[in-house]
Amino acid sequence: MVTLPKEFVATKIPGYFFNIETKKLFSIKVSGELREMKRIRPNYFNHNLNGYRVSHKGSFRRLEMGYLERLKPANTEIKIAFTY
Repeated sequence: MVTLPKEFVATKIPGYFFNIETKKLFSIKVSGELREMKRIRPNYFNHNLNGYRVSHKGSFRRLEMGYLERLKPANTEIKIAFTY
């Protein structure tokens, strides 16, 4: 079982957690390791996306910084159990 620190907040897409202190998005691997995601800055080609581009069920989704900054910390710890 993996327990994440209190500064991590779950997003609407499973497997992705936002650190509200450092303002960075992380994905969780099967081993329980957190991997920092690369932030996409606005430019001419990505239609002013300011946030992260993540994959969910084989399709790419957007997580905008406006949405991520509105997330509030939960009073409970997030526990993740992996079954093999």
